[in-house]
Amino acid sequence: MGMKKPHEYIEALLTHKWEPVPGRQRSLFDAFVEEEHIRQAVEQIYHSQTIIVESWKERSLIDDILQKHIVLPNGKVNKPYQFRLDKDALGLQELGDYEWGIPEGLGIAYDESTGTLSGTPQVQGEHQLTLLFRLNMHAADKPFTEKKVHLVVNPDPKSLWQNLPSDETDKYWQPDQAALTLPFGNKKLVIASKRGRSHAHEGKFRDDSFGGFFDEEKGWGIIAVADGAGSAKYSRKGANIACSAAVDSFKELLAGEKLAALEETIKGYLASQDEENQKKVSAQFIEQLGKLAFSAQGRIRQEAQENGTDIKDFATTLIFALVKKYAEGYVISSFWVGDGGIGIYQAASGEAIVLGTPDSGEFAGQTRFLTMADIFANSAYVNRIRFKVVPDFTALILMTDGLTDPKFQTDANLQKAEIWQQLWNDLGGSNDDSCKVDFNAAPAEVQNALLSWLDFWSPGNHDDRTIAILY
Repeated sequence: MGMKKPHEYIEALLTHKWEPVPGRQRSLFDAFVEEEHIRQAVEQIYHSQTIIVESWKERSLIDDILQKHIVLPNGKVNKPYQFRLDKDALGLQELGDYEWGIPEGLGIAYDESTGTLSGTPQVQGEHQLTLLFRLNMHAADKPFTEKKVHLVVNPDPKSLWQNLPSDETDKYWQPDQAALTLPFGNKKLVIASKRGRSHAHEGKFRDDSFGGFFDEEKGWGIIAVADGAGSAKYSRKGANIACSAAVDSFKELLAGEKLAALEETIKGYLASQDEENQKKVSAQFIEQLGKLAFSAQGRIRQEAQENGTDIKDFATTLIFALVKKYAEGYVISSFWVGDGGIGIYQAASGEAIVLGTPDSGEFAGQTRFLTMADIFANSAYVNRIRFKVVPDFTALILMTDGLTDPKFQTDANLQKAEIWQQLWNDLGGSNDDSCKVDFNAAPAEVQNALLSWLDFWSPGNHDDRTIAILY
């Protein structure tokens, strides 16, 4: 505060506390204020006033900080957390040195060099942190003042789901997860299938299934995935039969006389890809893949009859592909009924070739199934068969809707190459969990990594997940 001259201060004091100095006593007053003990008394008063003001200022500024509502962003268990106190944004310009007191075992720490709270929270709930601070005006040896700040750590949503085992005594039981890897000519095949969280939470079965086989002598291979309908009580067996029947019928094709005719028409088409040869090879693939799919439906019908139940109880989708490498490129032919997806992805060009159209149905949750009577009526299955010749590819991918729903979201997105690229990048580690499938690793490592990758979190998407990748 500004200091008045001693005689001004004393005169004001006397006026306030006693009475104004009379004019006849001015010379007496002037001599009075010059006395040493009076000057010292005034200085003591000034000093005491300064102490009072500075003490109140300090107390007031500290209280301002104590009353300030500091909101820490919520954390999540097992998710990286980082927060840096922005003094200007929070209106804490008077805040000087500070540090954080953190409950032990929470999983985060304070880095003084960067001024950040960071780490991976391990304990859900509301936690009380302590902001230890000084004011800008304080000396470095001034004791800290403590301010309590709350941090909310939300649970890992995955932890809210139970993982109850399915009933192994059931006659149609299958493992809750399964995987396969096998050499496929100059490429490799990996398939991984995992029971969805919604089924695991209730101890229900994995309804997806798959199959794969490669004949080294003939150079032909088959890949199949199937998704049993959740509403059908034996759909897991339907999916299993569909894949195994397709593989078994494929083996019969390789051992039979029809293979020679198929090979001949393919070679004719590769030599001259004109319209006539295209029709011939299309007719061959329609005949042979149609037989494979029809035999799968027949095997399911037989199972239903033997158990005195309806084929609808075994309702399942089915996607399968036949693949062979020729000098001119890879010949790939596919059959697709139901939802899910199949596509050829080439990373170098970013191109994706989708081998068909999903049967998503008119309303949400609807789809077509291999077990429906009209699938093979009036040659309706013809439009479900595709063939393509490509010089090479990064990956041939077959998926059930447990993958296509979260990763593509809409049928239209299935046709977008950039979404396929996102999927491939996701497999390569571009995801929230930094879970990576290294396709250069040993097949067993690729298989285990793919099973782990299938655990990805996607709100509202907790169905069984099956993916087959030829790479």
